[in-house]
Amino acid sequence: MMKRIVCAILVLAGTMSCVSQVASAQAKPNFAGTWTMNMDKSDLGQIPKPKSQTEMITQTADAITIAVAADRNEMGKQNYTFSAKLDGSETPFPADAFPADSPFKIVSSKAEWQGSSLVITQKTSFQDMAGTLKTTYTLSSDGKVLTSATHITFGDAEVDAKTVFDKS
Repeated sequence: MMKRIVCAILVLAGTMSCVSQVASAQAKPNFAGTWTMNMDKSDLGQIPKPKSQTEMITQTADAITIAVAADRNEMGKQNYTFSAKLDGSETPFPADAFPADSPFKIVSSKAEWQGSSLVITQKTSFQDMAGTLKTTYTLSSDGKVLTSATHITFGDAEVDAKTVFDKS
């Protein structure tokens, strides 16, 4: 009798573990698509708003790739693409991804899930000063609005920005 109870508990525990893993896998949204910055809903704080910004995201089970196209007013147009593995490991950024004279560069990216949010931490350089961008991506329940909340650190300076994107 005791063996049956122990077996039943083990089977139940195994089933609950599988259900939990399936629910966890389903909780991870797919951010893939073309996203256009909604200027009215975005709050970039001290950072000047660009004339326009579009992000094209591709996502697989193992990685995410984000292609950014922005018109940054006096800074001109910025076009770059970065990728990150979704397992939390650091992905180096290609050295030639930015022009040699670019004041801003991404050195590496690391992505990891926190519930249904994706957190991408990037090591950066701005005018040769090391910094960090930590961006948390969330998707609306209808899948039509992508919000990125970014915490930027360069030296002693810290800035927070919220960018809202509409699915194109």
